[in-house]
Amino acid sequence: MGTATHTMAYYREKERIAYSAIPGLEMILGSSPAEREKLEEKYPDAVFALMIADNLVGHDREQCEINQSAYLSILKGENIADIRFRYDSAMRKYVERHLWDD
Repeated sequence: MGTATHTMAYYREKERIAYSAIPGLEMILGSSPAEREKLEEKYPDAVFALMIADNLVGHDREQCEINQSAYLSILKGENIADIRFRYDSAMRKYVERHLWDD
């Protein structure tokens, strides 16, 4: 059995559904810069979800994998606190492994 292939439209629809369930996310996206800071303080889960979505691709393969894992967990509707715990743990281990890299 092969791996399923999905289009960006598939992921955008999953994202629309999952993100609409995260309190404050839509308010943050629609806010002015002055309002955004206050909303970000009030809705850290929304800030986390937006940060993950903004960092799906980049220069470091390991960090991308960590972000993509968190992103897919968000799309599945998993508990944000659990996702953040796994993300923070994975990033902490990543930093420990690469602390001395040039």
